[in-house]
Amino acid sequence: MDCKVTHLGCEFLGRTMFPGAKCPPIVYLKLDHNMFGSAGVENLCFGLKTNEFLKMLSLTYCGIDHKGARPLFEVLIF
Repeated sequence: MDCKVTHLGCEFLGRTMFPGAKCPPIVYLKLDHNMFGSAGVENLCFGLKTNEFLKMLSLTYCGIDHKGARPLFEVLIF
């Protein structure tokens, strides 16, 4: 929480969560109180769309508006 993750940091997190990444799987991801907004959600969801390991994602108070709803929706329907 509140670790100053930016939209660029979300891009890096998304890349590590993409299948085939050399990182151990992340099961719980809590990014509350980081103001990366919808741009950060889009970057993060790039890797989450096909991630089969993540069980809990928390994005409370991250400045996400209606533009971030579509990428989150696509993750959820997977």
